[in-house]
Amino acid sequence: MGVILVHVAGDDSAPWAEELKRQAPELDARGLDAVDDPAAVEVAITWKLPHGLYRGFPNLKLIQSMAAGVDHILADPQRPAQVPVARVVDPWMGRSMVHHVTLAVLRWHRRMDWLEELRAGPTWPTGVVFDADAVRVGVLGLGHLGQAVAKAMQGLGFQAAGWSRSPKSIDGLACHHGPDGLRELAAGSSVLVCLLPLTGETAGILNAGLFELMPPGSLLVNVGRGGHLVEADLTAALDSGRLAAAALDVFGTEPLPKDHPFWADRRIYLTPHIASEINPVTATRAFVENIRRVRAGEPPIGLIDPAKGY
Repeated sequence: MGVILVHVAGDDSAPWAEELKRQAPELDARGLDAVDDPAAVEVAITWKLPHGLYRGFPNLKLIQSMAAGVDHILADPQRPAQVPVARVVDPWMGRSMVHHVTLAVLRWHRRMDWLEELRAGPTWPTGVVFDADAVRVGVLGLGHLGQAVAKAMQGLGFQAAGWSRSPKSIDGLACHHGPDGLRELAAGSSVLVCLLPLTGETAGILNAGLFELMPPGSLLVNVGRGGHLVEADLTAALDSGRLAAAALDVFGTEPLPKDHPFWADRRIYLTPHIASEINPVTATRAFVENIRRVRAGEPPIGLIDPAKGY
């Protein structure tokens, strides 16, 4: 049996290798520093492995992302094109994403920022009504996480619809696709949630043109990638009132620089890329299953199409 490479950029990979060994003792899981024979590496489970290293493993059978996104893998120009790439498909991550988006949407809908400000008075408002019937949530990206978010929004009593690049049919959910569908979705969404993969086609998709289609006072939630957002356009949309607030979990530069203007903008809810955290125990179950599948000649769960980028 081959070596299972485990690499987490900027963190200690040892706990992940240990969890693999705990769940599947027969696996020879190692960090990058412990790989003495590159030809022995059979599966690479990685988060931001330095570019150029994948090509050094001649017998690699699978590149397994340690996240739902794979842009950090596909960005490697020397990645061996014949090796399949898989993203994580883990119910834990779906629940985590639902919790995060729900928190952002309810904070905006229930006007928590305004209510907190009243404490300085102190003021006790009367006649407050939160119109849930007017909340229409548009979800960009209808993969595993996007579908979970859309269904959760419906479960809260909100209207929900989704958009994807190509046509999709999902029971109980209005689905849009293509450029016309994107404009239609934006025009009907008081909340827009971005869960798209980052590709050449989706980079900068959250821009002034899209914001102008949305109803005044809307909310933007970006839990996709920082590259989806044109930052200057967001600030302009907030200043104009087109958007009332934005919840951002991802940024073009991470960590967000200390001098970045977003830090001082109270209309923007900032979180440090934690919307859908990865649980070592549950994610490792998914890794072990994909290792089993690859060794059995079966396609891995979460297999992506590199040409599409997801």
